[in-house]
Amino acid sequence: MTKYIITLLLFLALLAGVLLYIGDDALLTISSTGTKWPIAFPDLEMSWQAAIVMGTVLMIGTITLWSVLLWIWRLPRRLKSGVGMRRRNRAIDAMEEALIAGAEGDSERARKASAKVRDLAGSSDLGRIISATAAEASGDYDEAVEHYEAMLDSPKTRPTGQRGLAQAKLATGDLPGAVEAAREAFDQNVQARWAFETLFKALVADFRWTEAREVLEKGRAAGHMDVGMFARRRAVLLSAEADYWMDHGQHDKALELSQAALKDAPDFAPAAAIAAYELTTMGAQKKAADLLERTWKATPHPALSIAYFELYPGESVSTQGARLERFIAHDPNAREARLLMVSHHLGAGRPVEALSILTELIEEEEPTTRLCLLAAEAERALDNRMDAQMWTERATTAPTERDWSDLDPEGPGFGYEAQDWRRLVFSFGDTGELVHPRAERRGAIRRPTPEAKPDLPRLAAPEEDDADLARRFDDLLDDGSADDVVPGKD
Repeated sequence: MTKYIITLLLFLALLAGVLLYIGDDALLTISSTGTKWPIAFPDLEMSWQAAIVMGTVLMIGTITLWSVLLWIWRLPRRLKSGVGMRRRNRAIDAMEEALIAGAEGDSERARKASAKVRDLAGSSDLGRIISATAAEASGDYDEAVEHYEAMLDSPKTRPTGQRGLAQAKLATGDLPGAVEAAREAFDQNVQARWAFETLFKALVADFRWTEAREVLEKGRAAGHMDVGMFARRRAVLLSAEADYWMDHGQHDKALELSQAALKDAPDFAPAAAIAAYELTTMGAQKKAADLLERTWKATPHPALSIAYFELYPGESVSTQGARLERFIAHDPNAREARLLMVSHHLGAGRPVEALSILTELIEEEEPTTRLCLLAAEAERALDNRMDAQMWTERATTAPTERDWSDLDPEGPGFGYEAQDWRRLVFSFGDTGELVHPRAERRGAIRRPTPEAKPDLPRLAAPEEDDADLARRFDDLLDDGSADDVVPGKD
């Protein structure tokens, strides 16, 4: 508004300046002499100032008249536009209400608001999208599926319908339907990341390992993931296939797939366990041992050591010790290598050596359940029943070691079921962390050694009464060894 006022004032100032410059003496004469007009006009004489003023007034009047006529001409359109704007605002309000109601879980209110959107917006496509979104937000996937299926009929909303339909079916557990919807979209556009992720998740959830691997390879070619994630996920899928064929007696195929998995992820211990088992069944015990040694070098895992020593049952303690030294030669100071030495010393009847290694570990880290149970076993072997009991009690509240829970309490290491492989595709595939899904289910775990059978937590041994326990504690105070009663104390 200000700029218009300034412009008007400048114009008036300019006009006044022109009139002042011309003055009253200059005259303008308009004559009709010599013309062939039907009617002869008398000569007109006026000052230039009057002529300029009259011309200005005439120009302003013409502009004003034209503006009025133009405003009248455009009035119907303006009225229609105003009505449309109000309708549009009402449609936006209805959209907002539908989405809020869906988020709140009020399906009835969301349905009514969605119907209002369809009426006000005058667009069936927009109405379906809002209706499907509101139904999905309120948990009514059946209605959402209906709207998404209706979107497939319009080329404009077909991609949206495919995506919504695939994700809704995946959420409701309709895996074949999710695969069908996502596969169609992925085949049409491999760059659609949602189609790749939904299709891959649905195939893995349905235990279709081979198809999932094929889609994974296409997704990697399309740039949907980095090389590391691709290799780890592929290793898990290959191992799951190997496990399937191993259960069905196809040992050559199982060996081929598990070895391929190790090429993708040399630190994936389950693949090594499967390959070693297949090599052993074929009589290639030496190859199985070499494979486990290489995998241990990449990732020292408790299951690998058990699988390794199960290759040579009935060996003497000295022979087993020599084999153990070769097995851990790559890094004998690694944590798992030291724990393996602890188990070996305990099995060989050398609890002092085992306790010495455990003391070093306990000084370096907070004792876990595994360390506490091993310490309890060593103390029990030394006939220190009170110390053994205290370590056992401490094990009940100590942090658990998830790595050790990878082992089946009654069967071989990595005795996975189909749903376990399904979880590993994402847990190991995405992060590289190898944790058996049994830990998430709070299932049973295998103890560090077969001999470790911890007692239930108690304050004193059954055969010791309060007087005996007090007398024993006084003896410990006398010889200065009472500090040894506290587990982990220097």
